[in-house]
Amino acid sequence: MARLVFGIHNHQPVDNFKSIVEEAVTKSYRPFIERVYPFKSFKFSVHFSGWLLEYISKNHGDLIELLQSMVKEGRVEFFTGGYYEPILVSIPSRWRKYQIEKLNGLLGELFEVVPKGLWLTERVWDDSVICDIVECGVDYVVVDDYHFICSGFDRKQLGGYFLTESEGRILKVFPIDRELRYLIPFKPVERAVEYLKSNWGTRVLFDDGEKFGVWPGTYNWVYKSGWLESFLGKVENGEIETFLFSEVVSSEKPLGIAYLPTTSYYEMGEWALPPKRFKELKEAEEILKRSGIEGYVEKFLRGSIWKNFFVKYPESNYMHKRMLNLSFEEGSEEFKENLSKSQCNDVFWHGIFGGIYLPNLRDNFWRFLLSAQREVNRIRTYLEDLNLDGYEEGVLSSGEIFAVVSPKDGGALFELSLLNEEFNYQNVISRHREGYHYLLERRTEEKSEGILTIHERIPNLTEEERRRLSFDWHLRGSFISHFTTHLSFEEFKRETFREVSDFVNQPFETVLSDGGIILFRRGGVYLGRKFSSELRKTYKLKGRKLLFSERFKTEYPEEIFHILEFNFHFLNPEGFELQKVENSLEILDKGLSKRVLISASLPFEILHYPVETVSQSEKGVDFTVQGHCFGFCFKVKRTFSLEVNLEVKDV
Repeated sequence: MARLVFGIHNHQPVDNFKSIVEEAVTKSYRPFIERVYPFKSFKFSVHFSGWLLEYISKNHGDLIELLQSMVKEGRVEFFTGGYYEPILVSIPSRWRKYQIEKLNGLLGELFEVVPKGLWLTERVWDDSVICDIVECGVDYVVVDDYHFICSGFDRKQLGGYFLTESEGRILKVFPIDRELRYLIPFKPVERAVEYLKSNWGTRVLFDDGEKFGVWPGTYNWVYKSGWLESFLGKVENGEIETFLFSEVVSSEKPLGIAYLPTTSYYEMGEWALPPKRFKELKEAEEILKRSGIEGYVEKFLRGSIWKNFFVKYPESNYMHKRMLNLSFEEGSEEFKENLSKSQCNDVFWHGIFGGIYLPNLRDNFWRFLLSAQREVNRIRTYLEDLNLDGYEEGVLSSGEIFAVVSPKDGGALFELSLLNEEFNYQNVISRHREGYHYLLERRTEEKSEGILTIHERIPNLTEEERRRLSFDWHLRGSFISHFTTHLSFEEFKRETFREVSDFVNQPFETVLSDGGIILFRRGGVYLGRKFSSELRKTYKLKGRKLLFSERFKTEYPEEIFHILEFNFHFLNPEGFELQKVENSLEILDKGLSKRVLISASLPFEILHYPVETVSQSEKGVDFTVQGHCFGFCFKVKRTFSLEVNLEVKDV
């Protein structure tokens, strides 16, 4: 008989668009629960991220009643986890416990249960979490079998659970079967039955509930074409016997002890790599497959770890470290809630789902973070290494604006947050090169029984789409100081103009002076040889007005172009109007009902374009406007002085 421990994990990013959440309820969560309810022999475990479960309890109470009934019948076991679905290894100990205990409380309130199992977000494992989750009453977790294989286990050995420990705290660990992840529900039910019968022991599947209706093609396949009905039929007639994790723990002994490496599932390791390393890993995979030793791939090839997304995307690192910085503050329950919401994992990374490339997720992050920031905000100007990169950022905080300048990256402005509006105008992600951008030829998807998973769908670009690809060599801040000898609009848009200075992404010295921040660099202009040059930037903040000055001098004797680059993110990327009047540019931001006025002491020409990223998603390829770039163009010879005021006003 095929023995299976079946679990589903249901999650949506905190405060995701209501239409998307409702689609998930309508196409996945509801039909799954309603279809399995009559099948008394089918047992399963389930995890909902806390805010999603709370949303369903308020808006779809009948589904909660069905689940309550199945819990009382001993057919459903609830797993706990972080309430707002954080990567547990990425947040401090006190916040891990806070989030787990909060979800425990909701599960106790709705279902009168004390959960013993924990869903580890994205199966990101590091044994540093063991002590905290054990203290929260957790007895067992699920990870991928890949975690075990990385440690030297063979998949054939993984027909049960193992024990691990940290500081003597024991935790039971179940391995999720990778083959089942790709069989259920994507291939005919018979294939899953055959696989289960051919493998020894009790096998585990715990996977995204959205695979049962939301992922492309799954709604028709799972429900209309009868996959789920067929699967449940196999359970009813005894070909598959399903168990709860609690039943396995009480009736079976552990298979042994295991120590697992810091990792997640195999695909996550690929996504966390820099693009060139991603390409090289794919090439290595192909070599092993052509050599007839495909089994060596998961045994000996590894990508990076989840935290490497903080290296891959400096914007992610900045958001994460801003959250960490506030996590040491004390505040009200509202403060704790807002900060916990900002810990939701989706915004910090990117694989197949949009993640960090989705503006609404980043807007939500800043809304939660700035709500927490506002409660503990202090009016002052100071230096602090906010992003933990070894350089002290310049922080200017008034009662209305929180602004941050990075000395490491050319003395540019990388945060301009309106505290009352809970919005960051600098929330623009750069056009990063991704590993999948190397896939230049559209491949035909192989035909197979069943349907393709999103991992098997190849997001290749057409020729027209490839022409829209551009990549940035610096981060998207504001007050970025470029110098060049020639410039066209197309070169500016594609970031292909010749930069002749070292003032864009190189470090500046930083000091506090007269209530402001001064950044200074002795660098050069490089035209045939190095011409010694100096650039000094000064920032001051008064209410909603940011005062900026620039002093430049160079030994280069000829005239060159200076472009002062600004990047702004808008709540509605199309909902703004521009008006240039003499030496000023006014941006009417209809989304926030604000006017952003930038006035300069010298006349300038303006260049403007939308910053568009090309990223893969579960549905294929997404073209997303992340913000808008404005280049203020001046002519410079020998010396240059400029004053710029940036002011945010109500409409």
